[in-house]
Amino acid sequence: MEATPAECAALCRRFGLEDLRGLSARLRIERARTRDGARATRVRASFNAQVVQNCVVTLEPFAVHVADDFELYFVPSAEMPDGEDSMSPDGLEPLTAPVIDLGELVAQHLALALDPYPRRPEAIAETQADAADADDATDATDAPEMAAGANNPFAILGQLKHKM
Repeated sequence: MEATPAECAALCRRFGLEDLRGLSARLRIERARTRDGARATRVRASFNAQVVQNCVVTLEPFAVHVADDFELYFVPSAEMPDGEDSMSPDGLEPLTAPVIDLGELVAQHLALALDPYPRRPEAIAETQADAADADDATDATDAPEMAAGANNPFAILGQLKHKM
């Protein structure tokens, strides 16, 4: 199954993505039984997506490939084991309607697979280089005591301690 351009645009708005250039999923649906012997519908899926996200460091868009596999068992609500809910570690989901929205299922797992704080790979190197430049600038100032702990994020707080 493949997402249409309209579905990709809707997912971009929903998940705050810059662009979703493609989303495809392979799904296998079959009858199964849980460990407890309850009737279930097993959904095995894998998906691939080409996503464009904004880097949290530079705010520049960059492309990311997202892929994941998952397996869930949908059990009729009446047959759910006692004390089980939708957050079951066994992958059991209550089936409350006669249909399973497979598109929504893939969309939810796409959201879970997205990095909540995406960083462009080059952004880490750039920020480290910027920090080194800042350290050099700090060394040139009239505060040599800061240079010793420049890599320590609490160095400035330590300098403010005497003012309290």
